[in-house]
Amino acid sequence: MTLNEVPDELQKLPNNDFIVVGLGNKMRGDDSSGVFIAENGLKDFPDKFINAGMTIENYIFKITARPEKTIILIDAADFGGKPGEIKIIPLDNLKEMGISTHSLSLKRINIFLSAGERRVFFLGMQPKNCDFESAMTEEVKKSAQNLLSFFREKLSKCTN
Repeated sequence: MTLNEVPDELQKLPNNDFIVVGLGNKMRGDDSSGVFIAENGLKDFPDKFINAGMTIENYIFKITARPEKTIILIDAADFGGKPGEIKIIPLDNLKEMGISTHSLSLKRINIFLSAGERRVFFLGMQPKNCDFESAMTEEVKKSAQNLLSFFREKLSKCTN
């Protein structure tokens, strides 16, 4: 997959039957990519984005109360790719990969989120720099902006 490319599985999403949950730490550079997407998506589509930050467990009931059948979790994930590369990672693989500060809880949280025939995608964005008090790098920011544009375009096609 090339940088900034949206995974094929997301291209097939219905235009309005999904929500995006941004995860991460705004104080740690590229780890803020999921939060960046959620914060900016909330401006235009407040019902389709949730900024869970570092505490997704606090949003479980809000997420599961939603009618959408697809939940997209976005967070920085070090999977050995190029900075800004986006990859769908099965939640069952998180512990083995050692991804993110949410690894253990995300694996367990998947049980709640996938109830009711929901599909859950974990979009990992390869970070370059997650140092404390650093800014998001240009490569990751560009990927985050591209992904945000993709979601906005999908949602703007909704007739509801």
